[in-house]
Amino acid sequence: MKMKNRPIVYVILLCCLSLLLSGCGKGAKDIKVTGFRLVSITPEGMSGLTALVEIGLDNPIVGFELTDVSITVDMHEQPAVVFEADQLMVEGHCAKTYSLPLKGRIVDTFNPFQLLKLFSNEDSLDNLKASARARVALRGGIGKNIEIKDIPLKDLIDNL
Repeated sequence: MKMKNRPIVYVILLCCLSLLLSGCGKGAKDIKVTGFRLVSITPEGMSGLTALVEIGLDNPIVGFELTDVSITVDMHEQPAVVFEADQLMVEGHCAKTYSLPLKGRIVDTFNPFQLLKLFSNEDSLDNLKASARARVALRGGIGKNIEIKDIPLKDLIDNL
């Protein structure tokens, strides 16, 4: 390929990338969460947790991957548990349920006995909120960091 044609190739690649990112008229706002289920949660030692969640997603755009997923659960406005996940590959143009394994730990400054109140009905899900951070990227590596704050867990569980 001659050097003088390279700028044209870059413009064509940029246009193709724009079409891929726009998803032929659909955008990231069209992605819908269709389900959420806590499959299991297992304590590990005194402060560790592992959890498996299933997330239903309807993705009308191109496939993407979530990396560096971090979820913080707050109880009474205080960080209680931090969960992390490595990677989730989301397929394009389909509705599917994905399993996401999470590794968590109770925050050092949080009293873990407060979590027991949830099981004894002394407390409710009204006092639990979650915040999430992740990197969303196309499989080629182009991506963006996203953050969602203060999701009431009661609303998430009740609406799905």
